[in-house]
Amino acid sequence: MTRIFIPGPEVTVSARPRIQARRASEVEAKPIDWLWEPHIALGKFSMIVGDPGLSKSTLTACIAAHVTTGRAWPDGMPCPSGEALLVNAEDDPADTTRPRLDAADAAVDRIHFLDAVKVDQRERSFNLGDVDAIDEFIDRHPQVRLVVIDPISAYMAGVDSHKNTDVRGLLAPISTLAAKRGVAVIGVSHLNKGQSAAIYRSSGSLAFVAAARSVYLLAKSDDAPDRRVLLPVKNNLGPDTHGIGYTLRTTDAKVPYVEWSSEPVRQSADEILKYGADEQRTATEDCMDWLRATLVGDGVPAIEVMNAAKELGFSPKTLRRAREKLGVGTRKDGVRGGWIWWL
Repeated sequence: MTRIFIPGPEVTVSARPRIQARRASEVEAKPIDWLWEPHIALGKFSMIVGDPGLSKSTLTACIAAHVTTGRAWPDGMPCPSGEALLVNAEDDPADTTRPRLDAADAAVDRIHFLDAVKVDQRERSFNLGDVDAIDEFIDRHPQVRLVVIDPISAYMAGVDSHKNTDVRGLLAPISTLAAKRGVAVIGVSHLNKGQSAAIYRSSGSLAFVAAARSVYLLAKSDDAPDRRVLLPVKNNLGPDTHGIGYTLRTTDAKVPYVEWSSEPVRQSADEILKYGADEQRTATEDCMDWLRATLVGDGVPAIEVMNAAKELGFSPKTLRRAREKLGVGTRKDGVRGGWIWWL
C-alpha cells in the first residue's frame, strides 16, 4: 500500500526552558566596594527620597563634588575619585546646577550633564529604557563612578510608576548596568502624601524601594529651618547606622551649598515623619498603611501584592486582616487573567 503524505502548515515546537546555574563554590566571594561606606555602594542602585523644595539637587551636587575631587566624607570615610553623570529633568544646568556645583567646590571638568539621546542622527529625550546609551557613555568615560537620576519618575519611558511589575522590569537593567560598570546609581524621588512608615513613603510603586540596595530620607530637622537630616530607611548591604546632618548655607550670590555636621543624627526616619509617635502600632495597621499606598489607580495584581507583602515580612494572616479592614475590592482581569486588588 502506498502512503501519501499531504503537506500541512508548519508547526513550530518551542524548546523547553532549561535552568542555567552555578555551584556556590564556583562563585568567587568578594567584598562590597563603597562610594560612601556604609551608605552608598558602588555597583548598586540607591535612592534618596524627600519632599519637594528640600534642595535634594543641592545634596546630589555636594555628593558629586566629593566624587570628582576625592574629598573624604564628613564622617572621615574615604571617597573614591572619579567622574559623575547627572541626569536632571527639573533644574537648568546653566543657572542652577553649575552654580551649585561651583559652590560645592566640585571639579566641574569631571561632571557631565546628560542633555539628550541621539538615535540615527536625531536627538530625543532620555528615558530609563536607554540603559545601553549610558553603558556606551561609560565605556567612553571609564572614570565615571556616579550616576544621578533626578527625579527618577521623570524618565519612566511611558511606564506607570505605580505598577510593580513594569517598574521592576525598567529598573532591573539599571541595577545590571551599575554592577557591570561598578558605578553608584542614585535615583532621586519625592514622597507620597501618605501617613505610613518611611519605607512606604517613596512616590510610586514599592518596586523602587525594593530594587534599591539603600534608601535614605532627606527631611527638615525639627530644631532649625535650614538644617537637613539624611536618615536611613533601608540598607541591605551595610549595618544599621545613624543619620547624617547638614546645614544649608548660601554664597554671596545666594547659591545654596551643604555644610556637613560632624555629629551623628540618632533620630529615625519614622520619627522625623511623625509616624507612630502618638500610638502603639500593630502589624495590621502597618499593613493597612502599606496597602493604601500600594493599591492605587486601577488596582494591582493580587500575586504582586502578596509577594511584596511577604518580602516586607507581613504574614498572610496580617495581610488578610488588613485587606478586610480596608474593604479591598477584587476582580478578575479578563477571562484568563489573574485577580486584581483595588481600593
